[in-house]
Amino acid sequence: MRELGYRVVLLDEQVPWHCMPWVDVPIDVDINDFAAVADVIRDDLGDTPPAAVLTHTEPRLPLMAHLSNTLCGAPKGLTEQAALNCRDKWRTRTALKEHGLPVPAFFLAVTAEEAVHAAGDIGFPVIVKPRDGAGAFGVRLCTNDAEVTAAVTALLDAPPGALAGALVEEYIDGPEYAVQTLTQNGTTRVLSTFRQHVTEPPVFVELGYDHPSGLTEQEHRQLDDLVQSVLPALGVDNWISHTQIRRAAQGFRVIEVNARRPGGRLVEMTTAVSGVDMTEAVTRLALGLPQAPAQPTVACARYSSIVFDTAGTVLYDPVPATNDAAAPIVELEVDPGEPVLPKEHPNGGVYGRIVVFGSTPAEVDRTEQAVRDQLDLRVIAAEGLDWIGADSREFKSCC
Repeated sequence: MRELGYRVVLLDEQVPWHCMPWVDVPIDVDINDFAAVADVIRDDLGDTPPAAVLTHTEPRLPLMAHLSNTLCGAPKGLTEQAALNCRDKWRTRTALKEHGLPVPAFFLAVTAEEAVHAAGDIGFPVIVKPRDGAGAFGVRLCTNDAEVTAAVTALLDAPPGALAGALVEEYIDGPEYAVQTLTQNGTTRVLSTFRQHVTEPPVFVELGYDHPSGLTEQEHRQLDDLVQSVLPALGVDNWISHTQIRRAAQGFRVIEVNARRPGGRLVEMTTAVSGVDMTEAVTRLALGLPQAPAQPTVACARYSSIVFDTAGTVLYDPVPATNDAAAPIVELEVDPGEPVLPKEHPNGGVYGRIVVFGSTPAEVDRTEQAVRDQLDLRVIAAEGLDWIGADSREFKSCC
C-alpha cells in the first residue's frame, strides 16, 4: 500500500507491536462489532472515504467486504455476499450444488444425532468439519458412529463466533490440487495449479505442494473450466481465490473455495511460476488499479512442510537469509532447543517450510536436499516428558 502511495490505517483487537512500523495509524477496536469499526474509520478519515478496505485474514473477509460497501465511495473488489459464500463451507456447497457443479454429498448437522444419521445416509467413511476455518483445523475422517459423535461434539463446543453446526460430507479419496486465480471483470486467470500432499487420514496436515502438478493437458483444461464456473456461482469477481479440489474416479470435486491469497509461502511459489504476486494483485483490485506486468517465471517449484514424526527437542543449523529471488525460502517457526510434537498431534502439525525452485524436477530435488543437509534437522527424544507451555506459532498448517 505504501509503495503505491497510500496511507495505511490498521485495525485489530490489539494491534501487535511488530506491525507498528508498517502502518501510519494503528487503532485498537472490537473487530467483531462492524458498526464500531466503521465509526472509528469515519472518525479518523472525516468526510474522506477510504480508498480501499483490505484484509488477508480469513475470518475478517465479511467485515472487509461490509466496510468496503458501507464506506467506500465506489466499492471495489469482493462483495459481502461472495465473502460469506466462501467463508461458510455450507453456503459454498449449497450454492455450487444449485448451479449443478460437483461437490461432495453433504449435510449440515446441529446435533451429534443428526450427524450420525447423515453419515449413515452418505455412507462411511465421512468427513466431519467446521463450517468455517482454514488449514484443515477440526477436519477429521470418521469410519463409524462413535467417531462421528466425538468429532461433531468437539465442533459443537466451538468458541463464540464460530458458525453454528458441523458439516458431514462424503470422503473423496483421490489426489488434491490447490488452484490460485485472479478474476477481473468476469474473466478468471488461473495463476497456478499445485499438486497438494497431506498426511493419511484421520487428520489432514498439509505436507507440501508440487509444480508442475502432474495433470495432463486435458485434465488441466477440465480443472480450469471447473474453476471458471465455480467462482461466478459464488459471486467472486475482481478478486483472487485459493481453491482446493480433489479428483475422484468420477471426476473433480470442489472441496473449498477461499476468497483470499493462500497461506504459508504459496504466494511466493505462485509468483515464481506465474509471474503474478497475488498480494500485489489483490491490493490493486481493491484500489481499482490496473495490474502490474507479469515478471519472469520458473518451470518447477516445490513447497515442503517441516513436520516431525516424534515428540522431542528440535535441533538444527539456521540457513542464512538472502535477497536472491531465486534462492530457496527456508522458514522455521521454532528455535533450536524448543519442543516439537508429531504432525498428527493437535498441538503439532507444521513447524515451517522449505520452498525451492528450478528448471527441472531433478534440479528441485537437488536443491531441497542441499537445504535439508544444511539445516541438519534432528529431534532429540523426550520420552516420559509431558507437553507444557503455550504454542505461540500463528499457523500450524500451510494455510
